[in-house]
Amino acid sequence: MSDLDAASGLKLIAVCYAAGILSSLLARWSGRLALRVGHLFALAGAVAGLGVSLGVLLGGPGFTLNQPLPALFPFARLSLSVDGLSAYFLLVISVVAIAAAIYGPAYLAAHAPDASAARQAAQVVALNVFLGCMVFVCAAGDAMTFLLCWEGMTLSSYVLVVSDDRDGENARAGLLYMVMAHGGTALLLVAFLALTERAGGFDFAALRAVAANLDGTTRTVLFFVALGGFATKAGVIPLHVWLPRAHPAAPSHVSALMSGVMLKVAIYGMLRFGFDLLAPATGALPSSWGWTVLILGTTSAVLGVLYALQLHDLPRLLAFHSVENIGIILIGVGLAMILWRTEGAGGVLATVALTAALLHTVNHAAFKGLLFLGAGSVLSRTHVRNIEELGGLARRMPWTAGLFLLGAVAISALPPLNGFVSEWLTFQVLLGGAMRFHGPAGLGIVFSAAMLALTGGLAAACFAKAFGVTFLGRPRTPHAEHATEAPTSMIVGMVCLAVVCVGLGVAPGYAMRLLDAPTAGLLHGPGASAVVTARGPLVLSASMMPEGTSATAISMTVMAALLVALAALAWVLRREDRHAERRAAPTWTCGMTPTPRFDYTATAFAKPLRLVFAALYRPRREVVREMTAPYAVRRIRYAGEIVDLSETQIYHRVERGISELSRAIRDRSTGRIYGYIGFLFGALVVTLLLFGVGPG
Repeated sequence: MSDLDAASGLKLIAVCYAAGILSSLLARWSGRLALRVGHLFALAGAVAGLGVSLGVLLGGPGFTLNQPLPALFPFARLSLSVDGLSAYFLLVISVVAIAAAIYGPAYLAAHAPDASAARQAAQVVALNVFLGCMVFVCAAGDAMTFLLCWEGMTLSSYVLVVSDDRDGENARAGLLYMVMAHGGTALLLVAFLALTERAGGFDFAALRAVAANLDGTTRTVLFFVALGGFATKAGVIPLHVWLPRAHPAAPSHVSALMSGVMLKVAIYGMLRFGFDLLAPATGALPSSWGWTVLILGTTSAVLGVLYALQLHDLPRLLAFHSVENIGIILIGVGLAMILWRTEGAGGVLATVALTAALLHTVNHAAFKGLLFLGAGSVLSRTHVRNIEELGGLARRMPWTAGLFLLGAVAISALPPLNGFVSEWLTFQVLLGGAMRFHGPAGLGIVFSAAMLALTGGLAAACFAKAFGVTFLGRPRTPHAEHATEAPTSMIVGMVCLAVVCVGLGVAPGYAMRLLDAPTAGLLHGPGASAVVTARGPLVLSASMMPEGTSATAISMTVMAALLVALAALAWVLRREDRHAERRAAPTWTCGMTPTPRFDYTATAFAKPLRLVFAALYRPRREVVREMTAPYAVRRIRYAGEIVDLSETQIYHRVERGISELSRAIRDRSTGRIYGYIGFLFGALVVTLLLFGVGPG
């Protein structure tokens, strides 16, 4: 794709999303028509984005487009620049956006059939603004464009979170999201302004030039400030508290975009800052950067899946798995930083680490988007979020059940689907890196590998619970009993992402060429396909590992053939079983008639792990027994909950401290003018001491 074609494609994306925003005017005549047309333009923008990204990733040159901003910003220019990294994240956005745009109209019509025209118009506007801002964050060529689109992404997603507020819960989730998001934005402002003040301009080229002359301490401080801002948006523990509340509050296809895409835009920001804007000319990143990211990633991966295991609210469970998978991505990013410092430009292990992180980025977008869309189909047909109140949906919603199962297998990192590929690459790098380092550093990487293995096992257990309790067994409530299959367009949206999960799992080598541009551009060395051979099955060459280590070869095609053979064997055995003579007899249950209450529950499934990790969960348990006689139990009622230690030990304490300080200020200054003056004077003095006064 030529420069002109790529620039034209980016303009086409802007036109499509602008048309989607204007389509909200159709709500004056028909809210349903506005939804359909708005989602149609969102689909067109996503398809255009897919074309632009593939054109750049498959060998086309990047491009830069500069336009003057309105007179409101005479000191800056609108700068759009698409390189390999931007194009790759544009690909991630477009893939999920296509599925969400196909899925959305039918979901909104089924989930909220009585929605007002004003609310439908707001959803159309917010969705197109949300998608457009995510695209242009990744295509921004200067700090001003980046921050404006970043803020637009936050505000539009907030509108979508609170758009279906019926009991006030969504408003509270949206408020928490806005507080956390703007706290992160404030950190990004500090980092960008510190660079632009030194550079005398906003464009990224000027920021790179001035960053190359910064001393190591200043560069490290700016990196950690920016990391705090991006980690807040990405939902990294302990900055994740908004995520399990805000994501489930949004419509399900928007939750798929927030979880599968918006969190990745924050990952894009980390990579852009760490490997591009702030990277030293030598490429030797400070060791503290990589180890901090690795520790944050390992912690988020383990704690995210542990909290998800104890949840029975299906959207919240999926939201905590986003925390887990962001942690897995950060493990790869941290390893790439550590190994790039050790190996230098062209390092093989660093390339594989970054490849694993980028591959898991698109993999998580695909299977998490699929799972949120599957959960949305269940929610639209049953209006129930608690999996304990479901059951037996596989017979009533076979397409949804099958596609949700495929997503569950992918997120559990089981072959032959895509989650296995990127996690296996991450394991390879962890083991190879452990052999490169000795002492505490090697032990730390081995510990991270052990935690990643634990995460994979716990994720499989969690989705065995989620799928089994939701889709298998017998219906536990009338909501599940009367459920029907989702509309065709919703199934088509899920199938789009399921195809990506299967394709990247069975033949991941063919996708490695798409990773060449971002890996080579960031690490200034060979691309991903030079390390991971793209000839059908995935083959990891011996050059990936240290000398003396045997080569590791994993053929995904063989894995797929094995599973197909096992599936065929199971079908044959089931067919023979159908023809066998069977004797029908009632189930013996000690004289009682079996009911759905006899089925295994999600609470019982997760209880062993709740006991093992009781110090982490701090569970609260309440059991009430209703007795008809001294030894005859009529009914038992059970209630229990777990606590998020980040909330209780950090945020609740901060909240109490701020409340006490506010009350003290109010009590001491209310009604006294000198109290207000003294408070403002003290704030001014503190500000001057912290930030200083420039000369002149």
